[in-house]
Amino acid sequence: MRNKKDLHLAGCLGDLNSKTEIPDRLKELDVPSLNKKAGLLFEKAMTANNENDEEVVYIYLMKYCQILQVMKKTFTNDENYIHLMYTDKLKKAIKMLTHIKESLERRYNEKTKEENNNKLIKYSNQNRKRFEEKLNFEFESTITNENLLYLLDHTDKKKICLLDTRPSDIFNKNKIISCDVINIPKENLIPGLTPAILTTKLEDQFKEIWMNRHNYNYIVILDQGTEDIDDDQRLLNLRNALLKWDQTCDNSKKLKFLKGGYEDFNHLCPWKTTQNNILKSNKDVEPLSDIELDPEAEHEKLKNKQIQYPSLGTVQNDLAKLKFNSTFHNGLTTDIKTKLDHRDNYSSEEDIDSQELTHTPINKPQLPIFDRSTKPHIKINQFTNPEIIKPLYKNNDEIDDENNELPNNIELLENRRLSSENTFLENIDSYDIDLNSIPRVDRSTKPSDDLLIVSRTKIIGGDGLRGLQNLGNTCYMNSILQCLSSTEDLVKYFINIYDKFINYKSRTKGLVAKEFSNVIKNLWSQSGRSFQCQQFKDTIGEYKDMFKHYDQQDSHEFLTILLDWLHDDLNQPEDNRIILGASKETGEEDWGNWTKANNSIIQQLFYGQQKSTVSCDTCFEKSVTFEPFLSLSLPLPSEGNKCTLSDCLQLYLNGESICGWHCPKCKRSRDATKKLDIMRLPPYLIIHLKRFSSNGYKKNSNVEFPKMNLDMSNFINGLEHRNWKYCLYGVSNHSGSLDGGHYTASCLKNSLNKWYKFDDVRVYEIDSSTICSSEAYILFYCRKN
Repeated sequence: MRNKKDLHLAGCLGDLNSKTEIPDRLKELDVPSLNKKAGLLFEKAMTANNENDEEVVYIYLMKYCQILQVMKKTFTNDENYIHLMYTDKLKKAIKMLTHIKESLERRYNEKTKEENNNKLIKYSNQNRKRFEEKLNFEFESTITNENLLYLLDHTDKKKICLLDTRPSDIFNKNKIISCDVINIPKENLIPGLTPAILTTKLEDQFKEIWMNRHNYNYIVILDQGTEDIDDDQRLLNLRNALLKWDQTCDNSKKLKFLKGGYEDFNHLCPWKTTQNNILKSNKDVEPLSDIELDPEAEHEKLKNKQIQYPSLGTVQNDLAKLKFNSTFHNGLTTDIKTKLDHRDNYSSEEDIDSQELTHTPINKPQLPIFDRSTKPHIKINQFTNPEIIKPLYKNNDEIDDENNELPNNIELLENRRLSSENTFLENIDSYDIDLNSIPRVDRSTKPSDDLLIVSRTKIIGGDGLRGLQNLGNTCYMNSILQCLSSTEDLVKYFINIYDKFINYKSRTKGLVAKEFSNVIKNLWSQSGRSFQCQQFKDTIGEYKDMFKHYDQQDSHEFLTILLDWLHDDLNQPEDNRIILGASKETGEEDWGNWTKANNSIIQQLFYGQQKSTVSCDTCFEKSVTFEPFLSLSLPLPSEGNKCTLSDCLQLYLNGESICGWHCPKCKRSRDATKKLDIMRLPPYLIIHLKRFSSNGYKKNSNVEFPKMNLDMSNFINGLEHRNWKYCLYGVSNHSGSLDGGHYTASCLKNSLNKWYKFDDVRVYEIDSSTICSSEAYILFYCRKN
């Protein structure tokens, strides 16, 4: 058997796939033309196969399959197409691609290893010694993830021991598996720690490794993601125990600290960790586009005669009978689908011929430029024939008998619309009226025009499954952005109409809203699996020093500040609105006055109202105030490791004792009781679980919360709503401790009816049963229709 031709076109399968694109304009060709080009590609593939050039064969056959896919989409029931699809050529092409893909992957991996080994051989013994001395010098106190990877691959990994200080439950889920590892949770790293004391705190499975620690050449301390060991006193306690109190051995040269911790190492080389299996099941999976291609053809056009095609189902059912092995189905099919559904821009002057099919340049699509026009005079009926997207949310285990849908549209909020107002809205286009000159009458239940407009728009683009690159301890920001990107009415607003409502007099001059819109549009685009939102971070860093640098921050604090900025950037006060007939006792009047001055999509979606009652314990004098809230920050019970969300809500509403309250009746400071009542709930309810105490301690209680039917009827004191049931659509998770934690997000994508985990750049499907965990930190709920 002849030897295979040397690899000469690419360094990996991904690079080779980039050479398999076909021109977009092929869609407008008729069946005979496409048939001819497909046949030409197949013949060239067979010629290359005779020369044992697997790379060329792979390119031609991939393009051949793509042309058939174009025919499938456009000319499915043309007799010529059906004849072509049922020839033996397609079966042979699929069989060959399956074999060649596996062979190329193996050869590329072998070539990479060989090149790396050749680089090492180039070092003479003297140069290599100097190189290792340089590494030792650089590793004196800190080791980077790249250096650790080098040691694992090019030295004896049996001589490397890792001291992982993350919590046991986090460690058992995700850990480095390429060498010996000891789990030493930070809670054990107390001041005055010695090796002897630490021995008593270790689990039995780690004690033998610990007792043999002197046999290792490298001992590496790591946590979740700390950059500098000096920032964590408990890590310093561990280092001091090994440097100062381990008298049997000098650890000064072998003891290192891993910069960036497990998080950065897992980003660099996930195949060295237990997360490899998850990544394997999700790698090379890109979101598939539902947008049809609209090419500009320059060759043979379809004849004017309208062809009546039969159903597509017959052909699809017959094609499904083709037997694909599991490797091809999981790998090659995904590759082909990804290539076929990807849209590239091509010059209208390009000619489509066999040479172009072989060497088609790839022009990456540019981000769209959006018209930042001024706010229109009339906000109503801006969209002609709006399309309402119905939700897709069904869970066989937890279906609401009355309503099993999670709302995408907030058409009926907490308000009632008078019939005369409905008539006015339906016929507004027939009148020449200046709406700004008409006083608005607030009945505290009037629906917002902005929400009516938003509910009638749709999301055009991808499926919202793009990841966000970690810019350096920015997982807190990524988690919140993914949850907000799953808030569909907010996404519709920022994709379609936000720029018409920018308040350029705000604190940030509308810049935060602009950059947030760019983030949302990128998350819902189709270009790649992840992107970097550096410009967004730079912008918010200009207005808040805590976001300027790369320190870990609290995700709830970031969420609160971000939504406050967005509200300010989009606020359109309604100065002409008149408040009539609103009750003072129920908070209706306060709510009307507040929304008059605070009118934005953020207020309409996320803000509710609560009543605060402070009662003097001596004279029982009461002071009542009504306050808007953006989220409910619920305390967790102090006892037990398990509780329910209802327990937390009840604890929040039970009231608390306060000292030093100045009683207006007693004219002096008194002990008092403060009681909160929820008066008004927003369409989107954000619930913050207060896991962190003032001293930095984290409560890891498992809070059980409903996914489909959160019933708030027992916790609201107001009378303005008729529907208090909510569905969960997003969770911001926090794992680890306050010092070395990591944020992720779990989000429901309605269009796919599936839950996904967003871990920075990694996005993968999860089972809904795993959402409720001790890591849940912020819950995002949407009111059911």
